[in-house]
Amino acid sequence: MTGRFTQLGRQLRKLRHIVGGSPSAAMGTTLRRATQLACELASEHASEHAGVEDARAAFHDLGVRGILDPGLAERLAAATSEREDDVGERAAAIGGDLDAFLRSLERGAPAPELPFEAIVAREPAAASTRPDSTAGVPISGRILSLDVRGGLAVIAVDAQPIAMTRMSGELLTSLALAAAPTSRPEVHHEPTGATRVVWGPENLTVELAADFRRARVATPD
Repeated sequence: MTGRFTQLGRQLRKLRHIVGGSPSAAMGTTLRRATQLACELASEHASEHAGVEDARAAFHDLGVRGILDPGLAERLAAATSEREDDVGERAAAIGGDLDAFLRSLERGAPAPELPFEAIVAREPAAASTRPDSTAGVPISGRILSLDVRGGLAVIAVDAQPIAMTRMSGELLTSLALAAAPTSRPEVHHEPTGATRVVWGPENLTVELAADFRRARVATPD
């Protein structure tokens, strides 16, 4: 993965913080930057196979090759020539398309469309409820966090706790863990849409579902 994947994820996360309010200069700037990064990524991946450099043609090529949904490819190609004053009211729709584009390119297959939901700022946690340790991993413009307090861990995406099961399917309300992992994780994007996060030294794996609302966990015996 190139640095543009990370940059596009950051811009989409920034856009999520903005879309809940009124159209603003910051929204326009963020949309322009995110769209430009998507164009660069599309051209980069298309040119590797077909010598395509034009962004519109690149999106079309990715749709023909089955990496993007054809309808998504058409919308992204059209977005490259939209007037700036037309995008404000459609920021969430364009953001959703860019999000689906990012996840599709990461996996090499069309990703499902997901709601492009605003990130709402939350009040800082009281000292009595703060985790003892936390591990955070950026994934597709989202932050997966593993928060440990009192030897028990919960998994959240963008600060929202998600459902957890063991790989066997056993439902978990929390996970026994002495502390959050500190090693650098490996992130694997699967064609199925799932994302595996592996902390090798701690022998810990989290498999995040394609909708980012569920996770399967494998822990040391």
